Amino acid sequence: TPGSGVPDPFVFEVAGVYFMIASQENFFGANLPVMVSTSLTNWAPSDIDALPTLPSWAGRGFTWSPDVREIDGHYVMWFNAALASAPFDGTKCIGVATATSVIGPYVSSSPSPLVCQRAHLGSIDPRTFLDPQGHLWLVWKSDDNADTTGTAHTTIFSQQLASNGLSLIGNPIALMTANLPWEGRIVEAPDMVFAAGKYWLFYSGNRFNQPMYAIGVAQCAGPAGPCEPSTLGPWFGSNAEGSGPGEESLFFDGSRWWMFYAPFAVN
Repeated sequence: TPGSGVPDPFVFEVAGVYFMIASQENFFGANLPVMVSTSLTNWAPSDIDALPTLPSWAGRGFTWSPDVREIDGHYVMWFNAALASAPFDGTKCIGVATATSVIGPYVSSSPSPLVCQRAHLGSIDPRTFLDPQGHLWLVWKSDDNADTTGTAHTTIFSQQLASNGLSLIGNPIALMTANLPWEGRIVEAPDMVFAAGKYWLFYSGNRFNQPMYAIGVAQCAGPAGPCEPSTLGPWFGSNAEGSGPGEESLFFDGSRWWMFYAPFAVN
């Protein structure tokens, strides 16, 4: 995607067509822009906005980290947005919306977010995980680093979802907190997969707009954790394709796993 930013890329496939839905790139752009491909490697931009109308609780400008699943014949999307009631502190929370078409428009009728940890300055980067037993989970990060001069470290949480994906079961569970030097008090963009008989949590560490931003991998005991990083340093860092790779999501095409990610300085 030369010349354009595709933050937080998330890919899903329907009937042989691949859809990449990404975060809002700028304040005036589409809330959640969609790109289309038949090859996974060549993507055509479109004028599709998957979420053209924000829910009543959300303010414009910070619609990020979409995740989509087909459930019971319709499509469910999780995303984060800024609280309209808190325009000055920038608190961001996680919502959920549904659609009858894979490209939307997704609509949220809920008057409040699905997850909003105000004590952690908000909640962002939702990703869902379907465990081998068929249970659906939501994974996300606390937004403690929104206080850029603070000292609090962010935490990645998980919580089981109802089978329709629209509500939560039980309480949030802390999977891991940023505590390695390379993470710079930030772990974010979590995505859990089950492969080779093990649970893996891919995540990003450090600040997204810096060359030390990188991707780590943790091995987990299960979707409720605990999770331990598999290396003391980044698993995948700055390279010839760009500085500061992160915001990764994992995609299984039926035979192989792919990782989609966004280097900060690709140009």
